[in-house]
Amino acid sequence: MISFFEIWVSFKYLLPKTKEKFFSIITIFSFVGISLGVATLIIVMSVMNGFRDELTNKILGVNGHLKLQHFNNLKIHNKDSLDEILSNKISDIFVNKIIVSQALFSKNSFSTGVYLKGVEGKYFSERRIFSSIKPSSIKAFKNNEGIIVGEKLKKKLNLEIGDFVNILSSNNIQTVFGNMPRSSSFKVVGFFNTGMYEYDSALIFIPIEIIQSFLNMQSFFDFYEIQLKNFDELDEKQIQLNINIPSFLKISDWRQLNPSLFNALEVEKNVMFLILLLIIVVAAFNLISSMIILVSMKRRDIGVLRILGVKKNQILKIFVLNGSIIGILGTFIGCFLGLIFCMNINEIKSFIEFFLDSNLFSEEIYFFSQLPVIINYSQILKIALISILLSFISTIYPSVRASKVDPINLIKWN
Repeated sequence: MISFFEIWVSFKYLLPKTKEKFFSIITIFSFVGISLGVATLIIVMSVMNGFRDELTNKILGVNGHLKLQHFNNLKIHNKDSLDEILSNKISDIFVNKIIVSQALFSKNSFSTGVYLKGVEGKYFSERRIFSSIKPSSIKAFKNNEGIIVGEKLKKKLNLEIGDFVNILSSNNIQTVFGNMPRSSSFKVVGFFNTGMYEYDSALIFIPIEIIQSFLNMQSFFDFYEIQLKNFDELDEKQIQLNINIPSFLKISDWRQLNPSLFNALEVEKNVMFLILLLIIVVAAFNLISSMIILVSMKRRDIGVLRILGVKKNQILKIFVLNGSIIGILGTFIGCFLGLIFCMNINEIKSFIEFFLDSNLFSEEIYFFSQLPVIINYSQILKIALISILLSFISTIYPSVRASKVDPINLIKWN
């Protein structure tokens, strides 16, 4: 147990005399180093958590949780349709027929490469990510009146609802004159905004009946896309689907479809954690230096305490407590600063961008217009415990040195 006397002496040593300013400066550096290290680690980990979660939600919102396709990547015929059968046998899933193709999208003299996605009319009502689409646009889409375009592509081409655009498909038509590109004019009936630049600038939704006719696919489509009502039931639903689907179909989940991306994000997050942890380690070494200096400055005081009957283990406790207080206070201040920064990160980002008159995070590179943040309190607790543990370890060597001071050789009687 730690006595009141040991606590009192520890706090007294934290407030050095005027002539011990050098020690005070080093202590402040140790305290600030731990605080900044903890705060930076919390901020970066929270942004990485948010980035991964937001990216996952957006990708799954557009592409679905599961994909059913032919084993040999062949087209699936409408007569083999499973959407009603699967929906009746397996609850809380949404099944959609999908056709995908690359194309050249143009209006007047401007053209750009796009990704066509043929979907059924019910597609948008099943996904919250498309809540920005007007009901009138969804109704027009269901009636096969036209296409729905991303918000960024709309701004790039200055599009309005009712405009007609030309789409040139990469799937050629065999004619007597050779291969001819498929080209047709389509009416724009609506716009969507996922908040992800890659989709909003290059993805176009087209009714599945229209794209089947445009690509001359007749009654065929590429694959099924399955959206789950509850993401946590992914493995369970996958097992149920495997039981109910025909043998010529194979099933892939979102992790299998995007392995490189999410593995890279996880590796990056872990590497970033280790790199930023070094800031706390450096601050801990700084704490060792300040504690050694404190012991050197207090050698005479230690001698007096030993003469007065203070035991070695009490001296040890005093200096361990002294260093631990710096570590604990630094950690808590760091946690507080990190949380405040995370809660206001987009306001701080906007202020810095306004002050510098530049865009810190380009949507074209980082996919998002706002910095996503998810505060994981168990992760913060882990960071805090690591910081306190490193601070405690840093106090051991100086404290042992202090407890071994020989009072006989230090006390000089006048």
